[in-house]
Parts: sequence; C-alpha cells; structure tokens
Amino acid sequence: MITALVSKQFIARFGDDFKAVAGRAGKAVRFMTLPEAPGARLSRADCARIDCIFLDRDMRFNKPLYAAYEDAVKAAHNVKWIHYTSSGIGQQFFASELDARGVTLTSSTGSNAEPVAQTGFTGLLMLARGFPSYIQDQHRHEWRPLRGATLPDDLRGQTLLLIGVGAVGMVFAGYARAFGLKVIGVRRSSRKPSDPVDELHPPSRLPELLPRADWIVIACPLTRETRNLLDADAFSYIKQGARLINIGRGEVVDEAAMIGALRSGRLAGAALDAHAQEPLPADSPLWDLPNVIVTPHNASASKGNEKRCAEMFIANLGHWLRGEPMFNVQRVA
Repeated sequence: MITALVSKQFIARFGDDFKAVAGRAGKAVRFMTLPEAPGARLSRADCARIDCIFLDRDMRFNKPLYAAYEDAVKAAHNVKWIHYTSSGIGQQFFASELDARGVTLTSSTGSNAEPVAQTGFTGLLMLARGFPSYIQDQHRHEWRPLRGATLPDDLRGQTLLLIGVGAVGMVFAGYARAFGLKVIGVRRSSRKPSDPVDELHPPSRLPELLPRADWIVIACPLTRETRNLLDADAFSYIKQGARLINIGRGEVVDEAAMIGALRSGRLAGAALDAHAQEPLPADSPLWDLPNVIVTPHNASASKGNEKRCAEMFIANLGHWLRGEPMFNVQRVA
C-alpha cells in the first residue's frame, strides 16, 4: 500500500490512471487530501503515512491548502518522493531540507515548454512588426501607417542569442529558425545533435556574443550563476537597437540597467514576462515605456498544462515503484 497526498481535483481526473499504474506494479493506493478549512491541518499520524506527494496547481495556488501543505511536508518524515507542477524547484518551500534528507524531487520540466515559448515568440513578433505603436495608436484613435525610416527590418537573416537551451529554449529556437533567424545558443552543457541552434557556446563567452545579437532571449533558470547575468556591464556590450525577450526569471536581469538601456535607446524594446519583483510594482517605469510589452509572469498559461503535469507524475510513479531511473529528477543547489 502506498499513500499519496494529492488534490481532490487530481483524484477526480486522474485517480483511476494512477491506481492502474500502481496496480500493475503490485501496489494498492490510498489517497490523502489536505483539509480545506482555513487553519485546519493533517494530523501527525496522517503525515507520517505519506509516501509521495504531487504539489499541483490546485494545492499550490489555494492559500489554505498551501498553508496546510507546508505543515504537512515538514511533518511527513516518511515521504520518499515529491513531484512538483513547476519546472524549477529551487524556490519551493522546504525543498533544500527535503533534498538533504534524500527525498526524491521531480519536476514538470517540459510540460509548459510550448505555451511559454509561444508567448515569448509572440512578444518577439509584436516588437518586430511594430505592434506596440499600433496598439498605442489604436487607443488614441490615430491612423499612422509605418512608412520610410519607421519601416521594420525583415526578421529573416537576423541573429538571436538564446540564453538557455533547455525545454523552453529548444521550442523557441525551432520557431526562430522557421522564421529565418540565426540562433546562437548559450548553455553550460555541450552541444547535442538534436539541438536546434546554429552555434552553441558556454556562458563565459557572453561578452563576445552579445554584440552579435539583434534579439536576446532569456530562457534559463535562476541560479547563483545566472542571477544578474545581464548586468550594466553586459548591456554595454549589446548592439545598438537590440531587443530583449525574458521568459525565464526576472532576477537574471539587472532591472535598473535594463531600464537605462531602454530609455537610452541602446535596447530598442523588450517583451517581459518575468520581473525582478512580482507583482510588478505599480510605479515601475516598465509599465509606461512605449517600447516595452509587460505580461504578468503568465507565459505558461494553458489549459493543457494540468494534464501534462499529471501524466508526468503518473509516468514517474511507474518508474519509482519498479525501482527504475526517474526523469526530471532535481537537486537543490
């Protein structure tokens, strides 16, 4: 018998699939859910029975449930595996302690790669085709076709610097190459035959790569190495008129330096889904800069994410019960 702490929504939609996979491995399943009343908590005895947890969006973004989860995970001394609906786990509650205890931590990396990449590429196309000015003109009821010096450059033949060639970056690179852009990837690990990039370089070569880029796309996780990766010094290297897309993490960019580059025109535009402070403060100048598109860290929004994350959890259940290597196993740096 295994005891799984999951949401009621998971049981309703995917519970039978979960039980079927467990049954094929010779295991019965007991589901446990968190109490929904504000302030209510699982008993210590119940917490001690938990073998695995799926922290899905229904638990993560429900304040009473997430508060109960925080208490439960600290008391779940026998938990062996936790699957997260997010791609990164470094900022997850108690993750470092769980990792140190030897609990297997897996993520849903790749589940939202297409929606995130689509949102980022939408921002790129809007900037490339002049949509910020069109939208402003629409609000002012002004008819101002682009002419002469205001005509946008063709995308084909431009160079895109992709910082982070992981699940999201691979999809984004595929879109970019389909539109005729040259893609230069930046990643710590070496190149694989399947990488959809024209070049791949380590982060240490950023100073010589930034001046080549018409577009800079951030699709990397936040780590000690990537925090403030694009700082004032990095912005001094970029090509005049380059544009920035951030679908990674806001703290990868020195926001004050980026705002300065946008105001000076060195950075001609930005589409930002990730911000140093979230929600973005109402007094942030990013709201009003005419060459900036702001979205509320919602690039992954898609009705299909829940199913993809649940399917990853259920697939890993089979590997876990059979003693096989699991996928998307994460360690907390």
